[in-house]
Amino acid sequence: MQVTHIMLGGMLFAIAAEALLLASNRKADDEWATFRDAHHCIPVAVTDGSNRSGYRCDDGKVYYRWRQMR
Repeated sequence: MQVTHIMLGGMLFAIAAEALLLASNRKADDEWATFRDAHHCIPVAVTDGSNRSGYRCDDGKVYYRWRQMR
């Protein structure tokens, strides 16, 4: 096998893996949105400068979600 074939195969694998990760992230976001709406969650302020955002829901708990750049 030539090195170019191995590199091309590696690149194709990386592209396929990234596509699968993006698809699963979208599903998780959709599930969170459904949960947030069903439990009447409201955002609460985060003052520590972290990359997290908190949501207080009607069950009395605060759920934290990592904010991602899109």
